[in-house]
Amino acid sequence: MPATRQSGLPEALVICCLLAWAAPSAAQQYALTDLGTLPGNSVSKASALNDAGEAAGVSDTPTAAIATIFSGGKATNIETSGSSVSLANAINRSGEVAGWENNSATNFDPQAFLYSDGSMKNINSPSLFPSGTEAYGINNSGEVVGTGYLSPSNFHAFLYTGGKMTDIGPPDSLQASANAINNSGQIVGSYYLTSGGGGAFLYSSGKMSTLPVPAGSTGVSALAINDNGEIAGALYPISGNAAHAASYANGVWTDLGTIAGAASNVGMGINLSGRVVGTAIFPQTQYHPPKPGKHVPFISSTDGLINLNTLIPTGTGFTLTDAVAINDSGQILCDATNSNGSEHAVLLTPK
Repeated sequence: MPATRQSGLPEALVICCLLAWAAPSAAQQYALTDLGTLPGNSVSKASALNDAGEAAGVSDTPTAAIATIFSGGKATNIETSGSSVSLANAINRSGEVAGWENNSATNFDPQAFLYSDGSMKNINSPSLFPSGTEAYGINNSGEVVGTGYLSPSNFHAFLYTGGKMTDIGPPDSLQASANAINNSGQIVGSYYLTSGGGGAFLYSSGKMSTLPVPAGSTGVSALAINDNGEIAGALYPISGNAAHAASYANGVWTDLGTIAGAASNVGMGINLSGRVVGTAIFPQTQYHPPKPGKHVPFISSTDGLINLNTLIPTGTGFTLTDAVAINDSGQILCDATNSNGSEHAVLLTPK
């Protein structure tokens, strides 16, 4: 909230308050909290964050991923169905989690789940999607969105609400996925048509519309949406090889830029203030054997994308690699590599 002048306050103090409020957000510093792993594991990965600072993700065994909630300094296994592999991909204000599990040791057979009140409920709909479902987003009403497989190579976006799963298409698409849903029920995702072509979509009030591609770009992606209907994703410029992080609001895309040298810069999360976080991926540096390019997490600012590694204290023992979500308090959920070379989910909290 902007500073306002109160009766009796010295004018100089009012000016200082205004300047402090208007200071560039790039100067914000963050404390880092290691979210840890389940007992006996050495790796954890982040997926989603709610406004209470609770995170969802996975803790990895040597052979499988386990759906996990990170809250209050503790990692909790939420796998209650006995599945060998489970992924927690989204979390809402109440701590409900959406994701998917795979019960087959030999076949890909994803089953979307909703974790609520301490148990995991299978919300898969075999009549709609005989080859399985994957959940990727949830809002505070418990509505879930994701991908439903008509066959292993043909899939549509779905909405689960009121205990029922609905195929939201598009009907003529070969492949479509819903990535996120806000508290107004607006959904973002992507699709590819059977006849060729496709794009990013916004589903609102029961209608799906294709997001525009601005001049100078070949395409766009939409990966997150806040409660103002603002979208985070990427633009793919015609000139140059690097995708640019971007946001979309009121019918207009804003190019948020790149981290210098990165081949791909994608916005993965957006909060109510319109701050975008995401990951810049650098080109592969070696092919025989393959050595992938480094990942650098960023936050958007008026001065461009800022490497989050420059905003945490030195000596933490962690190198941040990916930023996946930001909540309305400004906390940022990241993946990081510790001094032992193990990946851990970490939480950045504004100082």
